[in-house]
Amino acid sequence: MTAIRWRPLAAILGACLFTTVFSASPASAQKPSETAIPNCLDQSISDQLGQSLRPRGVQKREFLKKHQLQVVARGGLFASDLLSSSYIVGGAAAFYLTEDLGLEVSFDMTPVALDLDKPLSKFFGDDRFESSMGYLPMASLLWSPIHAKLRMGDGIVHSDIIFSAGGGRLVHESVQGIATQAGMALEMYLSQWVTLRFDIRDILLIQEAVSETRLSNNITATFGIALWIPTGL
Repeated sequence: MTAIRWRPLAAILGACLFTTVFSASPASAQKPSETAIPNCLDQSISDQLGQSLRPRGVQKREFLKKHQLQVVARGGLFASDLLSSSYIVGGAAAFYLTEDLGLEVSFDMTPVALDLDKPLSKFFGDDRFESSMGYLPMASLLWSPIHAKLRMGDGIVHSDIIFSAGGGRLVHESVQGIATQAGMALEMYLSQWVTLRFDIRDILLIQEAVSETRLSNNITATFGIALWIPTGL
């Protein structure tokens, strides 16, 4: 009688144990890759990626040159392969017809001297080369096809790489004919009104010194501060 009473209870316990074992088996467990990620973790990952990833590609410029007038004061080095190297100071004014194309007129001055003339003057007893100030008016075409961004400290400075070509004359008795120039510049935009400009140019002209007349290369490297003036066009 007692054995008969325990049989239903044993059957119920066996069924519960079977169900528990199979429900906890690996086959029915959910894979880790299928487990849903909490929303708070999704937001944390998005915030961290957002701090390191920024949209790339074409972005608008912070400074537009079209129809603006630029006035530059500059100074630097004038290095001649025929005469002595010296300083050069001057300025320029540029007007941009489009964002990439502009016209520039400039006026610089530099001492034109020949250090080799000093020992020759002592030997011959007279000055073979007359040293004086040279004046360099030029007109140039500006083209800025490259817009760059430079990191300075914790910020980004926008800049343009500008190519120039033009002609003029070095006003000095040792120079014959016109002068032509070609070069490039780096324009760094500090604000809407003031920029920094680094120029390097090669000025070709025919010069005469100590009974020698030839085509000479004159390299100028200048640093300038520019002021931008809106024209309202």
